[in-house]
Amino acid sequence: MERNNNIPIRNIYYMLSYAYQTLSLSEYKQIGTEKFENVKELYAEILSIGIPVLIRGGLSKDYISVEETSNVIKGKIDINSTIKKNSLVDKKVAVVYDEFSENILLNQIIKATLVYLSRSNKISRKLRRVFYGLLPYFTEVSDVELDLKLWENVRYNRQNIRYQFIVDVCRYLYEQLLFDESSTSQMIKEVQDEQRLSSLYERFIYAFFKRETKYNVSHPQIQWSVDDEFTDALPIMQTDLVLQKDKKILIVDAKFYSESMVSRFEGGAAKQKSGNLYQIFTYINNWKKGRDETVAGMLLYAKTTALNQPNHIYHIKGNQIFVVSLDLQQDFGGIKENLLAYANQFFA
Repeated sequence: MERNNNIPIRNIYYMLSYAYQTLSLSEYKQIGTEKFENVKELYAEILSIGIPVLIRGGLSKDYISVEETSNVIKGKIDINSTIKKNSLVDKKVAVVYDEFSENILLNQIIKATLVYLSRSNKISRKLRRVFYGLLPYFTEVSDVELDLKLWENVRYNRQNIRYQFIVDVCRYLYEQLLFDESSTSQMIKEVQDEQRLSSLYERFIYAFFKRETKYNVSHPQIQWSVDDEFTDALPIMQTDLVLQKDKKILIVDAKFYSESMVSRFEGGAAKQKSGNLYQIFTYINNWKKGRDETVAGMLLYAKTTALNQPNHIYHIKGNQIFVVSLDLQQDFGGIKENLLAYANQFFA
C-alpha cells in the first residue's frame, strides 16, 4: 500500500500557520527560519514558546463544582452524601458549591502534557528542562493521566479560544510520541498518522482559501432534500469547504488517504473510490440552489506516491465533479499555485 508520507517539515509548519493564525504572532517568528529533523521537534518547539505565552496572558478560569464536608454551610447541602459519610457525627455537612478556578480541563491537559514531555527521552534534554520549569505555574491544577480521550471533552468559547492552538499541538505531539513508543504494527501506526494529518489537512485547506482568496468561504451542513420532512437517522452532511462567487458554488471535500485510487486486483485499472464520489455527488444534489446558481463538487486529495493520481473532470447529470491531487511534498509556492488553479478551473 502506497503511503502519503515524507511531507517536508517546513510544509507541515506552513499548514499549521494557515490552520491556526496564532502562529503568526511575533513570538513564533523564529520557528519559520529553523530546520527540524522531524515533526516532533517542530511540535515541541511550538509548545516551548506557546505555553509561556498562555501563562503570561493568565491561565483561563471557569466555575467548577466542588464537593466537600464542612462545618460552614455554603452552596447547597447534599443530604444524601451527608448521611452516607456520617458527617453529622463531626458536626459537619456535605456541601456542593461553585468555585472560580484554574483547575479546568484545558489547564489539566497542558499540565499533563508538560509532565509527560519533561520525562520523555524522545525530547531533547534542553526542552525537557524547559517543560519541567513551566510546571510550577500549574500548582493549582489537578494532575490527570494523559489520554487521548481527554480531548474529546474539550469545548471552546470566546473566553478560552486562545487555548485551541496549543491544546491541539499538545495532542499532535502526544500522539506522535505515543505511537512511536507503542508496539503497534507499522501499518496501524501509518493509518493513525494518516488520520491525524487528515484533520490538519482539512483545516489548512479551509484556512488557505479564507485568507488567500476573495471567495465567500464557509463550511455549512447540507440539509437532506426530503419530500416529507422526515429526517430521523439520516447522516449529517458536513462540508469541509464551500467556495462561492456570484452565482457559482464549489463544494470541496478534502481527502488525506494512503490511497486516492483503488484497483480490484493487482495490476488492474485504477478507479476512483466509489464512496467518495457518492458523497460529493450527494452533496451537490442536496444543495439548495438559488435561482440561476451553478453548483459543482471537488474531491481534493493529498497526493500519494502511487503511480496513478486522480486528475479528472466528470460531467454527471448536468453537474461538474473535479477530482484533483495536491502534492504536499513540493515547495510551498507550488502548493499555493496549485490550490488557486484548482478553484480557478471552475470559477474562471
